[in-house]
Amino acid sequence: MINPEELNKDVKMFKNGNSFAFRVSKQDREFLSANESTEFEKVVSPDGKEITFRKVEKVRPEIMDIADKLMDKNTDLMKRLERL
Repeated sequence: MINPEELNKDVKMFKNGNSFAFRVSKQDREFLSANESTEFEKVVSPDGKEITFRKVEKVRPEIMDIADKLMDKNTDLMKRLERL
């Protein structure tokens, strides 16, 4: 089992074509259960001092079905909420 505290390190940006990047180590990737198709949300702090990457979890289809049915059942309520 990987201890997340051991993954906290200073890293440097590097040039990658016309862009810059941060390296994600093999241990980081394994801990995150990430691969090339894993999507992350990037959040930059208002003061420009922090960048946070959050793993985007896949939405389970059955949850979307339930949400759609709930929205359909409460259409009037949803329209009223939109106007707030």
